[in-house]
Amino acid sequence: IHFLRAAVGLPGSVGPDEEGGCRDADVAQAIRFAADAGAQVINLSVGGSQPSPMFLEALRYAVSKGTFVAIAAGNSFEERNPVQYPAAYAADLDGVVAVGAIGRSKRRSYYSSTGTYVELVAPGGDNRADGAAGVIYQTGMRDADFDPVTVIVPRFDRYFDKPQQGTSMAAPHVAGLAALLYSQGINNPGAIERAMKRFAQDLGPQGRDNEYGSGLIDARATL
Repeated sequence: IHFLRAAVGLPGSVGPDEEGGCRDADVAQAIRFAADAGAQVINLSVGGSQPSPMFLEALRYAVSKGTFVAIAAGNSFEERNPVQYPAAYAADLDGVVAVGAIGRSKRRSYYSSTGTYVELVAPGGDNRADGAAGVIYQTGMRDADFDPVTVIVPRFDRYFDKPQQGTSMAAPHVAGLAALLYSQGINNPGAIERAMKRFAQDLGPQGRDNEYGSGLIDARATL
């Protein structure tokens, strides 16, 4: 839409905060492409409530190629907490991890989905519990460069740190730890997952639970 409208000189681009989408087939193809290209770690901040067999097969393929995958567990706890896919596949795939979110208090963020498939948690932000100090800053695009009223050609060359929260902010912490473990010579996705779980900080009820999985990743202890 951005480029079609720009071609005829019209404003009306899609704002970065508007609901977007991408076909499961396209994401699955991207996973396979990355694995074939030698990617050692993939982060997936995508999800929905409908199962997708092609996602499952793509994840199996990635692990078979030696690729570790971190997946956001979902932000739908207050929307009746539906099972989230592809995160729900993680529990059955060694080397694929579904990641929930916690705030500064090390308690589950109010939005973070729960379930038997949640395996680990990481900082995702919680402004309800912690206010402005409770968000995660990450690099993103400037909203003004995508103003649907005024922008004809959106800019992709200007970035800044912006406050966010979600399991999409938590999953990259796990992906980053996986990359550090790969740098130490651990090149088996399943071994990376087991190491993270073994040295995670247990939160909530003792042992694994549906809110925190095996607990909060501990990069220092795991390394």
